[in-house]
Amino acid sequence: MKNKELISIKKKLIVGIISATSLLILISWVFIVGETKHEIKEVYDARLSQSAKILALTMPNIVNTSSTERDALYEQWFKAMQKMANSDDEETSLGHPYEENFIVQFYKGKHLIFKSPNAPKDELMSNNAPGFGELEIENEKWRFFQLNIPNPEYSDLYILLAEKQSIRNEVITEIALSTSLPQLLLIPALFIVTLGLVNKFLKPITELQNAVALRNINYLEPLVIDQPTLELNPLVKQLNYLLEQLNSAWEREKRFTRTAAHELKTPLAILRLNAENALRTDDIVEQRSDLNNIISGINRTDRLIQQLLIHSRIEAGHTLEKTSINLTTLLRDVIAQLIPLALQQKQTVSLEPIEDYNLTGNATLLAILFTNLVDNAIRYSGFKSNITITMKIPNHKDNMPNSNEIHVYIIDDGEKIRDNVRERIFEKFYRADSGKGDGAGLGMSIAHYIAKNHDGSLTLEENDNTNVFVVSLPKHKMT
Repeated sequence: MKNKELISIKKKLIVGIISATSLLILISWVFIVGETKHEIKEVYDARLSQSAKILALTMPNIVNTSSTERDALYEQWFKAMQKMANSDDEETSLGHPYEENFIVQFYKGKHLIFKSPNAPKDELMSNNAPGFGELEIENEKWRFFQLNIPNPEYSDLYILLAEKQSIRNEVITEIALSTSLPQLLLIPALFIVTLGLVNKFLKPITELQNAVALRNINYLEPLVIDQPTLELNPLVKQLNYLLEQLNSAWEREKRFTRTAAHELKTPLAILRLNAENALRTDDIVEQRSDLNNIISGINRTDRLIQQLLIHSRIEAGHTLEKTSINLTTLLRDVIAQLIPLALQQKQTVSLEPIEDYNLTGNATLLAILFTNLVDNAIRYSGFKSNITITMKIPNHKDNMPNSNEIHVYIIDDGEKIRDNVRERIFEKFYRADSGKGDGAGLGMSIAHYIAKNHDGSLTLEENDNTNVFVVSLPKHKMT
């Protein structure tokens, strides 16, 4: 499967903003040009029609005036104006050179009475229909307005005003350019501003990216962002939480490796020594003794490995499923598994429940808790000792402070635990008597943690004649 090409949010954001803004500017420019064209057409058409009406009022005087005098005077003004103007955009006292782009014609019927100097000499531009129209003369398009002049003295009297369509287009182009150029200049300016703002506001993301890139298995420090944001803050918190969990897991892994290497070193050395002794001797009795020692060493190593694995799993803090558990049944199962060890030392193990109660917890962990406590009593209480497991539910008549708990007592009448051992018995890897046990010193620590994990406690009571371990757990009575 081919890897998809990575995309850049910053690049897409900048391109998206510039593209969208440019499109909006283009749309607005097209709208402005269209509206300008429409407005110019209306204004220029209104001017044509208004000028035609004003001129129409003077039509009788023009008709009564000699055509030679009229033409000569208009021609004189027109030429003088052209001579005075140095360019098409320079105005004069006699007018503006742009007048060349406008045409005036007066006619009666099909007889031309008067015209502007730049109008066709003998050609009537009329289409014999009043109102606006368009025509083409010498490949030049014109927009005209024709008005019929009602006069009692003259019939079929008309006035026509026309102007080049190119003039209108020129005005439209100039207006469009004057509005579009600033807008077009906005695009590069907008690009620069957008680039600066995006870089500024996405700086925390860049910082987070660089900070995450520095992290590795040997550097799992929390992430620190100089400019925290509302959007990134939950992500930074979650990443720091994950980094903390990863660092804890890594530390546990290193501790487990060091502990396993240290704790397994001696048992493996003893196994090797017994194996070498068995190979060197020809004495059957001695070989059998060495082999028995090897089996015992293997059992001890197996138990040590199991304790290490359980401790590692519990220390990792994995969330385990909790269900309703019958405590009496669970204790019976634990005793049934350990009774062979007790029988080897001629010990008695008794269970004295008063009634069935359910506990909400993890059956596997609670079984480990009570197995460790009972196993500890069997291994350390001595030959022909008595071990009793009993349950008690405090009530208001008792001196016990909490009547919402069930207390499980693991009692043995073996040698009393010394005070210096009592103080450290729940410490990890602490072994009070290495000669009697074969574990890693984790059993009591594991049991203590499991009780705490179930919102309970594990304590060692002071008693003159017996050793009493008390497990306190929240109760849940069966219905």
